[in-house]
Amino acid sequence: MTTSATIPNSDIVFRRDRGGSRALVFVHGFLDDQHVWAPVLAVLSAPGFETVQFDQAGFGDRAAATGPVTYDRFAADLSAVVDAIGKPFVLVGHSMAGPVIELVAASRPGRALGLVLVAPIPTAGTRLPAGFMESFKSVRDFLDSRRQAAPSIPEAEFERVAAAAAKTRPDFVRAAADVWNDGHPAGERPSGFTGPVLILSGADDPVITAEVIASAVATRFDQANSTVTEIGQSSHWPHIERPAAVAREIDRFLAATLATEAVEAR
Repeated sequence: MTTSATIPNSDIVFRRDRGGSRALVFVHGFLDDQHVWAPVLAVLSAPGFETVQFDQAGFGDRAAATGPVTYDRFAADLSAVVDAIGKPFVLVGHSMAGPVIELVAASRPGRALGLVLVAPIPTAGTRLPAGFMESFKSVRDFLDSRRQAAPSIPEAEFERVAAAAAKTRPDFVRAAADVWNDGHPAGERPSGFTGPVLILSGADDPVITAEVIASAVATRFDQANSTVTEIGQSSHWPHIERPAAVAREIDRFLAATLATEAVEAR
């Protein structure tokens, strides 16, 4: 049964579905909204987990959000959600949500069971040149690039995403692009989260390439406790391009994480 809840004294409304003693929280990326996870959720098993989605500040139904545009602000919003849920959780984040979920998991090690990073922006930032970044600071230019990079995205979903992205304020688009390009200081050192990590990369991702994953993302986590899996026939949005493959990898990760938790509890 799907329900919704609001964080008191905020504009954060989160959607809860299924049921379980643990939570699987999905966090969308740049110029997306919470509904971008629908194709994955439609085929995900995740027994024992309730699923949670919400719009990040400035996107989707929170396009009117005001306040600072920083990773710390995004992380504070997610922290409020997981604290309201009040149970152990696994966080799933796409693109610029990667650093957000890492920061929150590191701040709540007692309840964070694991991270699933989907085509993650490095926490230290992409540090792309200013000229290249101009294509990310306009909704129209970004969507044009998205269509070219990921032609397999279903047309109906592309149009839905485009309509949601069109609600984002131009000043917020520019500021958010700077956030993920410049990164967070935590990215300059090993991750504060030492639990299980699954990194899913798109085989044809033009920005978050295998080299970027290896040198700027995977190396910051405990190598014995992390896995990198490439999703074939996908670019920067494997959860839309190959949702069944992404769901399958998440289900495997959840099963392995719960098995490890059970062993440690003995």
